Amino acid sequence: MPRDITLDTHLPHRPDTVWRALTDPNALSQWLMPVDGFTPVVGSRFRLTAKPMPGWDGIVHCEILAIDEPRHLSYTWHGTQMTTPTTVTWTLTPTDDNGTHLRLHHTGFTGLGGAILRLMHRGGWRKFLLRQLPTHLTTTDHTID
Repeated sequence: MPRDITLDTHLPHRPDTVWRALTDPNALSQWLMPVDGFTPVVGSRFRLTAKPMPGWDGIVHCEILAIDEPRHLSYTWHGTQMTTPTTVTWTLTPTDDNGTHLRLHHTGFTGLGGAILRLMHRGGWRKFLLRQLPTHLTTTDHTID
């Protein structure tokens, strides 16, 4: 069984628009989870907060590992139920139709516990990437002031 999560989607929005959805705290809070302390700078730490559930307090601790605007963003992902942090990487590639190919790669799931967490995270990422992000991009004004 693969140990990583890789999801790909095509979005009919320019890479700079998709990039803002991945790096603007207000946008992240609308389609992913409420975010606290996000600054798109290597080494900065932030938290994502969701509804707690048994075995998880609802908080994901993250730290920016790499950033190459508007093509690449990578950060740690460490929930309290995880023994070691995992890594989330977003890769944006422009497409010929002025859209964006977006890839999510979530790595670092180890052992039996990691296999279970991988299954849980995969379902969440599918919802966020394939439903919530496209809805956010379609229903939000992306003009720059």
